[in-house]
Amino acid sequence: SSAPGSGKSTLAYPLTAHLNAVLSGRPEKTFAVDSSTGLIPSMKAGPSSLPESPISAGGGGDEVAICVGLDGWHHSRKELDKFEDPDHAHFRRGAAFTFNLPSYLSFVQRLRIPLSPLPPPRAIPFPTFNHALKDPTPSPISILPPHRIVIIEGLYTMLDRPGWRECAEMMDLRVWVETDRQVCRERVIRRNFEAGIVDDLKACEERVVDASDMVNGDEVRQNRYLPTDIIEPKDDLSLGNGNAST
Repeated sequence: SSAPGSGKSTLAYPLTAHLNAVLSGRPEKTFAVDSSTGLIPSMKAGPSSLPESPISAGGGGDEVAICVGLDGWHHSRKELDKFEDPDHAHFRRGAAFTFNLPSYLSFVQRLRIPLSPLPPPRAIPFPTFNHALKDPTPSPISILPPHRIVIIEGLYTMLDRPGWRECAEMMDLRVWVETDRQVCRERVIRRNFEAGIVDDLKACEERVVDASDMVNGDEVRQNRYLPTDIIEPKDDLSLGNGNAST
């Protein structure tokens, strides 16, 4: 977990691919990272836009690791329309209160079901965020019994707030990505501007990033549940051929 623009996704997804390559003996996919945005170029529309996401990389059916993005638990736009203040909910989409926390909590609880002595669930489905539709959709794949390593990446996976705290406590490892706040801000400004969210750079800074993304980032920084590990990646994050620049 960490703030927007910290490099969570650009560590989590290549790490998943690296684990599967090492454990299966297959060649590893190389990821290049744009340090100005903190994203893999194919992820500029969002992590779920990866053309060959590590959650399904390999195709041999022998994957041990799988990566799940918290963005799949965003409330849909129709659900936000039903909030007490729909305009505020839409503007603040991405804040913790705009996520379906009960559904996410249920998902994490299912992950903790032991594989024995009772037969494990055949599959544990999860949602993903479709950036073309701007709403969550069911993932085309599910978590299966062979998936012994489940990496969940997202803004609130270590939020020390009711409900979120219970989810964090169930994690075997809680990894915090420590990235300078100004670096995060610059990355998110460029990311949002290039995505066309706002066509004016100054408006992007003031109305989108500072009024929303940075508020969310400060929330998780100030209310961080106890991490088991803290990593400090360099601004030129890269992970390829099994090597991470951290």
